Amino acid sequence: MLEIMRNNASGWIVKILFAVIIFIFIFAFGMSGLNSSGDPTVATVNGQAISRAEYEQMYQRAAENIRRTNPDVDQAQLRSPQFKQMVLGQLISEKLLLDQAQKLGIRASDKEVAAGIAAVAAFKDANGNFDKQRYQAALRGIHMTPAEFEENYRKDLTMQQVKDAVGAPADVSEAQARQIFDWISEQARLDYIEVLPVDFRKDVTVGEAEIEAYYKANQDRFKIPAQVTLRTLAFTPANLAKYQTVTDDEIKKYYAANQDAMQEPEQIHARHILVAVKDSDSEAAKKKAKERIDKIYQEAKAGADFAKLAKDNSDGPSAPNGGDLGWFGKGAMVPDFEKAAFALNKGEVSEPVKTRFGWHVIKVEDKKAGTTKTLEEARDEIKSRLAEEKASDKANDLLDQATDRLVSGMSLTKIGSELGLEPQTTDPMPAQYLAQTFGMSADAAKAVAALAPGTAYKSPVAVNGGYMLVEKVEDTPPSVMALDLVRPTIVNTLKDQKGAELAQNAADKIHAALTGPDAAAAAKKYASRIKTTKPFNRQGNIPELGQSQPLAKAAFNAKNKDWFKLVYNMPGGGAVVARLNERIPASDAIWKEQKKFWMDQAGQNYRREAVAAFMDDLSKNAQVKIARPDILK
Repeated sequence: MLEIMRNNASGWIVKILFAVIIFIFIFAFGMSGLNSSGDPTVATVNGQAISRAEYEQMYQRAAENIRRTNPDVDQAQLRSPQFKQMVLGQLISEKLLLDQAQKLGIRASDKEVAAGIAAVAAFKDANGNFDKQRYQAALRGIHMTPAEFEENYRKDLTMQQVKDAVGAPADVSEAQARQIFDWISEQARLDYIEVLPVDFRKDVTVGEAEIEAYYKANQDRFKIPAQVTLRTLAFTPANLAKYQTVTDDEIKKYYAANQDAMQEPEQIHARHILVAVKDSDSEAAKKKAKERIDKIYQEAKAGADFAKLAKDNSDGPSAPNGGDLGWFGKGAMVPDFEKAAFALNKGEVSEPVKTRFGWHVIKVEDKKAGTTKTLEEARDEIKSRLAEEKASDKANDLLDQATDRLVSGMSLTKIGSELGLEPQTTDPMPAQYLAQTFGMSADAAKAVAALAPGTAYKSPVAVNGGYMLVEKVEDTPPSVMALDLVRPTIVNTLKDQKGAELAQNAADKIHAALTGPDAAAAAKKYASRIKTTKPFNRQGNIPELGQSQPLAKAAFNAKNKDWFKLVYNMPGGGAVVARLNERIPASDAIWKEQKKFWMDQAGQNYRREAVAAFMDDLSKNAQVKIARPDILK
């Protein structure tokens, strides 16, 4: 810290560091002085005290864990009563578990604690052995002594042993695991008639009065949010590069010294067909995938249109584009795919290639040999790179000068004029996009958005590539888009709504006919419109129709193959009349292959439920008294 301050003693960095140091001293010492008075006990659990120190330590640890995993977390959430109550709840659970451990005579031994700590990866050297120096350094990093850490570890291990003892009797039988597997893995298929809104759009008319009524009733949908206009002065290599001078001699020297970087690597333009299969799939699924790719390969080798084969057969995301992967060089694809692709000549098709994604057949459309850029071809790229390097060297000094002027009250326009830089004025933009647009933190974006027009943020803001000075130019209040601008959207929305109503009415008539007194005649009438879905499971993602949990539930609850009693609305606005086609039992072969996995998962779930029930019972029978409710507010 002192070294940083010495190196930047005249700059803006030291001003910020001093501000941070002052804040830390106030927080660490001033705040503790303010809050140390009064009862040091936050709560009692069956007569055992939870001290203020314990609570504060747990709170800081929990907050830090959340900040580490989610740097953009709203700090107000970490100060909320809900978060504080969650922290206290964790402490109460620990007290209850440790109390039970004492009653049951459970306590992690010194040997178990030592073995557990020695197994922590962060404490091991390059050879995988426990390293005492690493261990002590890691503890210094979190401000804990070995004795404190080992006692905490002993508590955690003891509590886990209690949970293990509670969950041990909850071992699952093979029959129970098989029941879960059968329920999850069972599939169904539906016969259905779908009526779509688009089929009625030509019959739908929308009047001006309807458009205006919809516009007035839905003003919130057409609101333009409040916007901000900013003036910025960016101190990043990319922004400052345009102010740098790069000579022809510098460009020539760079080119001569960096010949390797001037090479254009070999590239190929290829298509592929993927038959997806995972290592975890059943042997039957693997065999089926191999048979399928072999058939596709024979068709491709015989001269079939490769792009059409890909559209019709590939499981990859490039299928709609005929399997086109565009141009790519070495290192862009997984090794096995790359090796096979670069071994092909233009127009050749590979034999099936296996990767972690499945089986591929590859066709090379074109190839480019590796080349070296000439000086003229590389000139602009080199000039930009050298300009950014020069700008990078000057950025900190320019930022220091600008920050000093900013603190003195100078406007960004005046600062730019004195430093030979040109501030940029943004277009109006919603405040919520500031962080994403500039790469600033969420807190900085909120502070900038809250500035009054004509005022500047009084310190540099970290952004993508460097720092930026920011000045609020204007606030634009929220407004409503003019009717003429949103008219096409309203017309389409009303047509969709009316089309959906007509589709629903038509589906109701079909349903009434198929379930009415003359159902046999209706079945003949609508036979050509009946389609059958691919198999789906209880999650409700029906391949041909989309996500519908109610329809999936009806399929798995069906006792016969009668048309369902209801017409089901689908996510796209269509209406579906459906009946069960078949229920497909879970595969015996897959069960035998995956039995260990399902028994492990079922056992873990049963044990978690047993521990949760045990904790719930402890909580209900515990005597918990909150001595300092004010701390939780």
